[in-house]
Amino acid sequence: MAALNLRRRHDSGSIPLPLLLTGRISRIPLFRSPSSVSDEEKTIGDTSSAAPPISLDDEFPKATAMGPYASAGWSDLPIDLLIRILHLLELPEALAFHAVCPSWRSASVAAGGVPPRRTPWLVSLAEEPLPAGDQQRPVRRGLWDPTATSELRNLVDAEKTFQVSFPWGQAVACCGASHGWLIMANELSDLVLYNPFTTASLSLPPITGFASCIEGVYGDEGNVVGDRYSCYESDSVYDVRSLGGFFYDKVVLSGSPSAGPAIALSMHMDGKRLSFARVGDSSWRQVSVIRRSLDSYADCVYHRGRFYVVTMEGKLKSWGLSGPEDRPRKKTIIAEGDDYFFELITRYLVSTPWGHLLQIRVVLDKYQEHYVRVDVDRLDLKSSQMVGVSPAKALRGHAAFLGQNSRGILSVDKFPEVRPDCIYFTTPRLRGDVEHRHNQWSGVKVYDLRSRKLEDAFLSGGGHYGTICPSEVWFTPSL
Repeated sequence: MAALNLRRRHDSGSIPLPLLLTGRISRIPLFRSPSSVSDEEKTIGDTSSAAPPISLDDEFPKATAMGPYASAGWSDLPIDLLIRILHLLELPEALAFHAVCPSWRSASVAAGGVPPRRTPWLVSLAEEPLPAGDQQRPVRRGLWDPTATSELRNLVDAEKTFQVSFPWGQAVACCGASHGWLIMANELSDLVLYNPFTTASLSLPPITGFASCIEGVYGDEGNVVGDRYSCYESDSVYDVRSLGGFFYDKVVLSGSPSAGPAIALSMHMDGKRLSFARVGDSSWRQVSVIRRSLDSYADCVYHRGRFYVVTMEGKLKSWGLSGPEDRPRKKTIIAEGDDYFFELITRYLVSTPWGHLLQIRVVLDKYQEHYVRVDVDRLDLKSSQMVGVSPAKALRGHAAFLGQNSRGILSVDKFPEVRPDCIYFTTPRLRGDVEHRHNQWSGVKVYDLRSRKLEDAFLSGGGHYGTICPSEVWFTPSL
């Protein structure tokens, strides 16, 4: 696979003189906060103790430019130098680079390294974990090994990968993507909202805020050293970063927190529990528990002012959160399950731009290629039933992106690189023995509702993704 990381290593012996304007190569990402800059890096462009925001003038002082490459302004830099600079940047800075001026935009296009911002991205954690002291570093990242970066792929050029670092230093799992924000579990297993294009971050309540099942374990100095996890009448103590790799099933938001107060719904504990919290709260409010061993929550979505949740058996409930007391109001819409449970891989809920709530059933079918069939239903609120919809007409020419993300319907008119009447799936979370035994699903797939064929979304297969706790997610930047 021809992978490209925007910030990749270069052999200094192969870098031409224009890049060595200051006699050394600076690796400070543009617009990075001064607190994250090392003492060595601070010597470039600014030596004060309270360094101002880093700019291009700090990176490459004009006074040191020399020879035929000296120019009157940054917009006049030669295109080969601009391309070299671009390759030293991570994705957010490269997108800002693209927007500076026409000459920089031309260099960005010539480099072929920055797809349009508006298109869907596949986000996964980097395969390499953080170093663990003097211990031998594993070749591949384990389930709860933290990593410092994520890898992004874009459907415009699917065989290239882009790298984005996390501002807090490390992450354990991708738990969702909603309204232009990634929802990540950090090194303490706490949930953090992160916008990879603006580098803004917000905190959700800590994992110890799930008081009904999580209790912090504290050391002699009062710091949290572990988490006691009460699950199925047994208690286990985990390292602080371990639970983040498997505790959260999916997290969705009611809206963008940058536009106003937002509520988060967490589906967790192997799909057995639901909890709500507002951005800025200190704890989670548990609202539902499934005590039967067979059933579990399959998916959740925010649709027309309410959170809707469907179980693996096909039961459907909704919650509204409003009013002065902020009390959750539950409504049972479908109380009985359907007949698909034992042949079901998973279910998804999709909120459409035309106001319908769709259920996507992914079913094991031995008569289909890859043993997969996709059925589509529409919720009829008057009868409180799911009504079958012709798969070829269900999306009305749109494309759907399903997995741990929400708001996954896109118009092919606005996103011409996606295929109409197709569903792009990340690897589904598999819980039952039947699914594991017969399912041949691995990697990121696209299902054509007209031809009923399941294909790889990327020629390379899209990576090496697990089915126990999949950690990749579709992400569409807010427009």
